[in-house]
Amino acid sequence: MSITPVSQTQIHSVNFGNQSPQSINNNYNNKPYTSDTVEINGKKKGLSNGQKWGIGIGIAAVLTASALLLRGKVGAAKDEVAKLSEHIDFTPAKTTQEAIEFAKTKLGIRNYHENMPLDVMNWVNEGLVNINNATKGKSKIFDTIGYVPRNDESLACFVNDISDPKFGAIFNLNKKTFENIGHYIEKGIKDGLDNKILYKDKDGKICLYNFYRNGTVSDNLLKGLNKFNENPESFSLIDKIQLYEDFVSLGNAIGGFYEAPMSKLKQLLVNDGIHETLLAHSKLPDLKQIEKLSTLQQRNVLVDLVNTCLFSGDKLHLEYPKGDKFRTIYHESGHLQHYLAIGEQKFLQMGKSEECIKNLGKVSDITNDFINSKEKQQIANRVSNYASESPLEFVAETYRKLITKALGGNEKISDDVMNLYKEYEGSEFST
Repeated sequence: MSITPVSQTQIHSVNFGNQSPQSINNNYNNKPYTSDTVEINGKKKGLSNGQKWGIGIGIAAVLTASALLLRGKVGAAKDEVAKLSEHIDFTPAKTTQEAIEFAKTKLGIRNYHENMPLDVMNWVNEGLVNINNATKGKSKIFDTIGYVPRNDESLACFVNDISDPKFGAIFNLNKKTFENIGHYIEKGIKDGLDNKILYKDKDGKICLYNFYRNGTVSDNLLKGLNKFNENPESFSLIDKIQLYEDFVSLGNAIGGFYEAPMSKLKQLLVNDGIHETLLAHSKLPDLKQIEKLSTLQQRNVLVDLVNTCLFSGDKLHLEYPKGDKFRTIYHESGHLQHYLAIGEQKFLQMGKSEECIKNLGKVSDITNDFINSKEKQQIANRVSNYASESPLEFVAETYRKLITKALGGNEKISDDVMNLYKEYEGSEFST
């Protein structure tokens, strides 16, 4: 049957089970990711030697979001790839010096910021060991690990200073974010309440509306949010990272619902009883016709059909996995592997629009095609919201999912995602 696009005013409130009707925000656009933009600009200086550090030397200066530099020749970097064991056993270090020694002897890291908290060092080392083991020792590991504040809310960034062999590929943890991550969790809770994803019951407990309840995954998320809300001091820094990442996983699923509606429409129709419900309301869709609509029109259809099913008593919920506390480490490593695979010139052409304009004077054809393709945007949004920002972010996000899958995770990576990943020459390894 023919489907007429649903207008904004026709979108009904969604009845979340037996709770009071609430509206799904059709324009939901809350990205749980913060930008990890790496500036590539040969005319600007990167980190000066005074801002960098050698063994036993502290960092004296602050990185700003606009002063990060990625430069040098790819060939030189490839020559520096250390031969690592296919499998490395990880045991948390008991002292910072033990953590630094492990990183240098097992992972080939040359420089390590000594003033980093021990639990952060262990987090970094374990995440890098995971990457090494997932790729059987074939991945390039960062040469330098930093702990310098940046003027943004990202967890980390990578700075590839290959022209200076002393520092090489730098993985910089944003000290500002680690010191304020509790505040960002509080902000996430507020955003969840404002977007009608979370609500507080009569006792002030944080709850999820039924559509966002996903068994033990959401139960654990709520347990963590309430524990944090009541006593944030009981959380270690790494506990906060895990809670933050659990929230990110939910945010990615919500983003996929709104920004990749065609995929969700197809999923909706495999639920038992949904055909009968929609047929009873004369709303059984013709997917071939819906494919021709814009993403916004497809989203309107999806929201309307979901509302219809929920009001009719069908039990629907949004699926999402538990967050991965190493997500950021895998993502930034994905940038490094991608850069080494394709070289600087092509890497420049795959950045975000603003990065292309800054570095190339215009948006590249590659990025322009990516951000204006309905199909590619919906494929990317099934990976995460942030993956839709540019080909670079899509590759880094897909890479981190591949790492998680290789380590035994339940990541679902469809053929069209992998085909797009290969189109942009993302690093391949056996999973």
